[in-house]
Amino acid sequence: MKTPFRSNRAENWLLAITAYAFLLGLAARLFPLTDLQHRLFWQYMTEDGYLLQTVARNLAGGLGMSVSAGTIPTNGVQPLFTFVSALLFKLVSGDKADGIILVTLVSLLIALLSTWLLQRIARRLFDELGLPSQLTWLAAALWFAAPHIIRHSMNGLETGLYWLMMLLTVNYWLAASRESASPLTLAEQLSLGVLLGLTFLARNDAVFFIAALLLSHLLVRPASSALKQRVIEALVAGATSVVVASPWLINNYRLFGSIVPISGKAESYGAHFGHNLLHVPATFIDSALLYAPIPSSLESNTTIALIMLLATLGIAAGVRTLAAYGHAITRQILLLTLILSLEISAYYGLMFGATHFMQRYFSVLTPLLWISVFAWAARLALRSQTVWLLPLFALLATGIASGFAVRDWQRGYALGTAQEHENVVQWVQANVPDSDWVGAVQSGTLGYFHDRTINLDGKVNPAALQAKIQHGNVLDYVIHSPIVYIADWSSNGFAAWTDPTRHPDFARQFQVIYRNDRDNVMVMQRITKPDATSLALTGPTL
Repeated sequence: MKTPFRSNRAENWLLAITAYAFLLGLAARLFPLTDLQHRLFWQYMTEDGYLLQTVARNLAGGLGMSVSAGTIPTNGVQPLFTFVSALLFKLVSGDKADGIILVTLVSLLIALLSTWLLQRIARRLFDELGLPSQLTWLAAALWFAAPHIIRHSMNGLETGLYWLMMLLTVNYWLAASRESASPLTLAEQLSLGVLLGLTFLARNDAVFFIAALLLSHLLVRPASSALKQRVIEALVAGATSVVVASPWLINNYRLFGSIVPISGKAESYGAHFGHNLLHVPATFIDSALLYAPIPSSLESNTTIALIMLLATLGIAAGVRTLAAYGHAITRQILLLTLILSLEISAYYGLMFGATHFMQRYFSVLTPLLWISVFAWAARLALRSQTVWLLPLFALLATGIASGFAVRDWQRGYALGTAQEHENVVQWVQANVPDSDWVGAVQSGTLGYFHDRTINLDGKVNPAALQAKIQHGNVLDYVIHSPIVYIADWSSNGFAAWTDPTRHPDFARQFQVIYRNDRDNVMVMQRITKPDATSLALTGPTL
């Protein structure tokens, strides 16, 4: 039996807040389309998002998966959304503005589908726990409206599609497990494997999700099938996922010498064991609660990390109690969430770099973590006859979401505030001929607007990554390249390149011609323009 609301007023408030949260999430995602000259490009699109869209546009134009006007082949993107975006650019003949309009609309559609799937999964969980079905829509709407969910779903990257494929796979797995009175049929095993493989193609670190789901399938099953049968089901689904993913893996190994994309290698460069460990507890809490963001400046504070760790353990203990009240689906969701959380925390906390991307790496946890925490809190409120806490919390959450939406709207007006790379792009567009090559450590945004841009951090440029690994810097690579200008932020390590003792040959060939620390822009220019045929841009592969 479901626990009924004890107050019609509380139920009405929850319905109103659900509608408001959904409309807020919808409106915020449509912000970019209110200003096609400025906000469209700078509201949510990120540096890495523009990297992916540049590759997609080149692919649509017949240049293959490449950057730098099609001269540098790359695999430093996630394939599935790259191909989706390439189809969108194909529809508009490669137009840069129209392409981003379509990417924005498709990203919104993906977010809507993900929210619907999350509601369906929440419905299965809440039904087992005896919670009112209205709460499933509230939980889904609050996820849809959460500030960093909005940003990550509209950033031009694969994140939104990754959520969609993960939720589609989980929903299918739960349905097949529950509705099969007998073990999974071969068709169901193959279908599950195809979905797992597509999820991997959406984002390659879905290997953790695949492992977590298959392990959960082995350990918890509604049907009373033998362990041997469950092992067979897991093996068939897992093998099928590998077959689906194999074209991408073969492509990576054949052309780049490793199944791991070069972007992953570039982001791991310079990382040490435990590089992000202190950031894990705060990032986990941010993913679980959605509306309790921790300032990034505090995440690495030891005291804050300890407090967040204790909060994490408390949440885990609380959510764990749901297993006693639910049945197979509850245990499946909780076990999958637990295993995936441990995998993501261990890998990105201990083995990886790129600390500034931690929230995005952990975002795969948000859908299942959120509905689990929400179910636990809702059950406590309803059973303790404090149902008024639910609309109060929902009202507070939508208030926070509204504040962030207003801030994002305001930031969309000012030059360089929504995305600081805009200032670099503006300078290059105003001062650099389209025919000249520009180098940039952070080349994603600039490379989208200036085709002849060469990536220097190695995220999509194998030769630059090779140079960085072999020599510790890319200055020799730059010297022997056709680069005429180097443009990037003045606040990052690029400013150190002006030190003549760092690399005398580089100092003799490049000089600073513009620096504006207020706008965070610095530009260097080659003193003598190089011969256009001085370098084959592709260089060595890894």
